[in-house]
Amino acid sequence: MHIRLILFALMGILLSLTFNPTAASAQTPTPFSHEIRLLLHGTKTLVPTPEGSNRPSVGFAVWLIEPNLLDPTPQAQTTAGLRLASSTGWLELLGGGVFSPTTETPVAPVFDVRAFAAPARHLHIFGEVSVYGDALYGFVQTDVSIRKSDGNVAAKLGVEVEGAKAWRGPGGFVAVGPHVIVPWGDHFTTVVALQVRGTHQPLGLPTPD
Repeated sequence: MHIRLILFALMGILLSLTFNPTAASAQTPTPFSHEIRLLLHGTKTLVPTPEGSNRPSVGFAVWLIEPNLLDPTPQAQTTAGLRLASSTGWLELLGGGVFSPTTETPVAPVFDVRAFAAPARHLHIFGEVSVYGDALYGFVQTDVSIRKSDGNVAAKLGVEVEGAKAWRGPGGFVAVGPHVIVPWGDHFTTVVALQVRGTHQPLGLPTPD
């Protein structure tokens, strides 16, 4: 618990040093994106791996994600689908939607492919490709785990890269930055991230926050 509190404190200091309320109130775009995410990930194995076999287990996965608590536009992404897992990683093929009460389309469909690998005990790699009705999105992160004395993960420190490209027009973005991941059990996780973000917009149009 002390490790988690120290990491959250350090990340909070970093976020406060890069937050500029004057620029935000003036609608001036800044290169920094402050993010606090909530992730709920549930899994269920339906066909376990046979003893002595290298075949992956087959199961079911569900995600519930709040992409950013600091975003003034509330939204949640819910997906579910097939899960293939082994001792060193997993692959999930998911479908669902993004729900927001403040947009013209309250529910936007999404198709997800998510993968995780642990090539070493303290090294974790996660990647995601998502197809939305108006854009293609990609995300990848690499983390080093900090473990407690009982072997469970207390927190992860890592770097993330994400980007999106609209199917039509020049809209899109690319972002990179550090993050702290804190698991609060087997299924619930909090992520605090600070990204440096570049947005591609047509000339003469304002850059969205």
